[in-house]
Amino acid sequence: MTVVVAVVAVVAGLTVRATRRASKTDDISSGLTTSVPVRFDLGHQLLHLGYLPGPVLDATYTTEPGVHRLEVYGSFDGASTTEEDDTSSDETAWHVEIWMAARGADVHSFVPVDEDSGKEGIPRERVKPVHGRPAFQSMSDQNRVLAWEYAPDAWMRMRLGTVSTAERRDEMTRQVAEGVRWNTTPRTLPFQVVGLPDGAVLESTYRRWEADGPVTASADYLVAPVKDIHEYPRPVIQVGVSTKSLFRTRDNDRVTVSGRSATAFESRGIGTSGVYRVAQLPGGCAECVAELFIARSATAAVGDRDDALKLAASIRLVEGHEDPAQWRFW
Repeated sequence: MTVVVAVVAVVAGLTVRATRRASKTDDISSGLTTSVPVRFDLGHQLLHLGYLPGPVLDATYTTEPGVHRLEVYGSFDGASTTEEDDTSSDETAWHVEIWMAARGADVHSFVPVDEDSGKEGIPRERVKPVHGRPAFQSMSDQNRVLAWEYAPDAWMRMRLGTVSTAERRDEMTRQVAEGVRWNTTPRTLPFQVVGLPDGAVLESTYRRWEADGPVTASADYLVAPVKDIHEYPRPVIQVGVSTKSLFRTRDNDRVTVSGRSATAFESRGIGTSGVYRVAQLPGGCAECVAELFIARSATAAVGDRDDALKLAASIRLVEGHEDPAQWRFW
């Protein structure tokens, strides 16, 4: 198997061959940029929230070429919970989902379905600008969908759901939208991998944080040519790091790679398609585990079990990102 050294970052669809500092944006004097690319750098997290209604229970951040998506579930502080909210502080009380589109990508014409009434389309109306820019809102019983142009020809769409009163939902929607910021120095993934198959192309990235669970960061790579963008299943591998323990079950083989504890699980009859996890990750994070997921259509590009384990073992933490507590992204 031919390998190349690669850091998890992409410019114009080409895998970057060396570690570099994240570039800074142009003008964020108003909290948001005035210039948006037609394709996002997939290794960078740009979206940041300055306000949320309460403590976060679960959050995910996904990057793709045309859109960033941030989804957050949370509870209300005890002091903020009212009888009208009909919630308790130890359960999910609100849900925020934000799509940030690249220049020219369409997320604002989306017409939501009213999950309560079953209506196919909810009328939307023009509302007070967000950050001084045009905005539209749709309303259903427990949801607000707000779309606004955050930069010329670049839009965000946010859905906020809660069982609070209508007035409180409107207030929270506006507060979250006005609190959206563009990271001055974009956050990058906390890891790099030095064993990718030749020609691997970054397709998307994913981060997840749970209040009472593991923290995860990963990246999907296309490792073989595809005929068209809709081809499925795609020859993709996912590499990343997690604070989830190196659990062992009857289906996982306990193995070692380069003297490090590891597990391997392969789908029956599909070569190396499966999951490979390697503990004792270099970089000073005792609880971090390297992870590799191989789709069945990507096995030929990876090789045999030894190759898969070596690829998983090649995952490293980026200097300055050794502490998972610093991987928070909202």
